[in-house]
Order: sequence, then C-alpha cells, then structure tokens
Amino acid sequence: MSEHLHEYSIVVLTQPIDGGSGDDLSFSELFDQIKEARRADASYLAQGEWQAELKHADWEQVVRLSADGLSQQSKDLRMVAWLCEGLGHQHQFEGITFGLSVCDAILKGHWPKLYPALDEGLEARAERLAWLSTILTDIVASVPLTQDPPYGLALYEQSLQVDNRGRQSPEAMDACLAEGKINGEMFQRAAALTAVDYLQTRHAEVQKCLRVCRSLQTSIDELFELDAPRLTRLDETLVRVNQLTERLLAERGGDVVRTPAPAVAPQPTKPMAPRTPAQHEPVLTPPTVEAIRTEPHSRAEALAQLRGVVKYFKQTEPHSPVPLLIERAIKWGDMPLESWLSDVIKDSSVVDGIRNVLGTDV
Repeated sequence: MSEHLHEYSIVVLTQPIDGGSGDDLSFSELFDQIKEARRADASYLAQGEWQAELKHADWEQVVRLSADGLSQQSKDLRMVAWLCEGLGHQHQFEGITFGLSVCDAILKGHWPKLYPALDEGLEARAERLAWLSTILTDIVASVPLTQDPPYGLALYEQSLQVDNRGRQSPEAMDACLAEGKINGEMFQRAAALTAVDYLQTRHAEVQKCLRVCRSLQTSIDELFELDAPRLTRLDETLVRVNQLTERLLAERGGDVVRTPAPAVAPQPTKPMAPRTPAQHEPVLTPPTVEAIRTEPHSRAEALAQLRGVVKYFKQTEPHSPVPLLIERAIKWGDMPLESWLSDVIKDSSVVDGIRNVLGTDV
C-alpha cells in the first residue's frame, strides 16, 4: 500500500497534534462545514412545477476539510469516516484502500486519546466504525467494473433479479426495463465491451482493498477485544466484487493474478476456564458425536446459519432472489440502529432529522 494518494500522505494525516490527539471537535464549525459539504438533496425535489437546482455532495471539499482536520486539529473517528467516504466517491477502490489504511494507522497510533474519548465508552467508537463499514459497502457495490456503460456489483445483482422476474413474466421484465433497471444481457454486453486490462486493474485494486480491510479488522479486534465491531458487510461485498471480476476476466480469457488476502479473523469469544476433576472423580471421555441442532442458540449462530443458506442457494439456484433477500436480512441484522436508518431511508434529510431526534448524528 502506497503511503500517498495524490496530495495526501498517511504520515501527515496520522502524525500527533502538539504531541497528542488534538481537541474534541464534536460541536465545531469544521464539523458543520463537512456535514454541509456531504449534504445532497433528494432527486425527487427537482420534479413537478416548482423545480429547483439540486444540491449535490461536494466530495472534494469533504476530503479536503476532513484531511486538514485530522492532520491539524483532531484525531477523530468521525472525520476518519468522512475522509474514507469522500475518498471512496472520488477515487473508488484506490481511495477506499488509502482511507482504510489511514483508519488503521490512527486507531493503532492514537487509541488512548482518540475521539470519541474512551470515557464515553467503546460503543461510541464502535458506532463510528459500523457506520464507516455501512457507507463504504454501498460505495464498493457501486464502483464500475465495466467501462461503457459503467456497471458495478449492485447493478450486476440487479440484473439477476430482473432476469429472474423475466422468467416468471415477460411483462415484469419489460416493467423493470422501463424503470431504468438492467437485465443480464445488458450487463454481459457491457462486460464484453470492457478492455481486459481495465478488468485486471479493477481485480488488483479490489484484492488490495480486501487485504487492507482485513488488516483493519485485525487491529479492531486487538483494540476492542470482546466488544469489537465487525466489518462483515464490507468484507463480504469486496469478496463478491473480487469473484465477479475474476469471472469476467475468465470469460474474456484474461490472466487472473490472485494475491492471498489475510484470513477473516474469527470473532473473539470469552475463554472458559478448564475444569479439573476431583481427586477420586473418574475422568469420563464423552463421545465426539455432536447432536444436530436445527435451532440456533445465539444471535451470531442464527446469522451464520443464514449465511449457509445463502451459500447453498447461490450454488444451486444462482438466479433465485432468495439469497439476495436473505443477505439483506443478514446485513440489517449486523447493523446498529443509526446505520439501519441510513440503509433503509434513502432521503438523507429524513435520516438527518431522525438522527437529531435520537441524538445519534454522525
């Protein structure tokens, strides 16, 4: 991973501020400026008789303000998340990789005095990282993997849904296309017109991004210990993008260079103290056969079983909508409330209003 991305440097962004981590900027003018730069009007506001020019997010401004704030004023996870978001919109996989590397370095280098402060509880820090995972997951799914038109993972999965509906009813397919959705034929046509070297570049970028994501998860696990937030959705989405680029390259006869990514770290669990038999107590060796259970005994086990169902349907019925719907349920199951609101409600002004009421504004 390069230490630089254009004019930005990991060393500069992570260096101490006056020997420490700077000040708490929670209610600062800088945060207000970044929020305003991120703000975007909903597209439907321009419709109807009273049309007005819509405000679009200024990602260049978001990145500049966040980078200046991190290097000069405060090592704050909220600004780290905003920086990653802006870099993802500006520079796609390359930007996300750089942003996650900055996040990793700041967590490891400034953990004791990082903001939110430790006296606010680990939940505040975990919430920032959960939001980061959610927002980057959506960006990863939208990064173009084809050139013209530019389709990414989200549109590829949309094309599978449209094809499935088309098999049930040609009229349903026509309705989807009329709404601006794409089908499998449209995606495959775009893939066939995409240069092999473009696909190879995308494949290398997403592999690098996946490695950095897993390295960050390892750091999070070490720092948070048993309360570590998980980057599960982001990791799984990067894996799906990687698999799709490999498939497209194979179809085009391009070379697929695989760089091993770090294994997904298992979620930490509390160790159980070994039981020592009493002096005259016989030591019994139980049979090694484990009873088959159909009902999960924990939330984590329930989600793991659902992921197994998704894997089965993807292998046996790749065009079925069932795995897509279950994946959405799993995604929501991993989300805190604030992140769920952002995923379900697409109007950012409505979400911001709810955040303000709940006191969870990110």
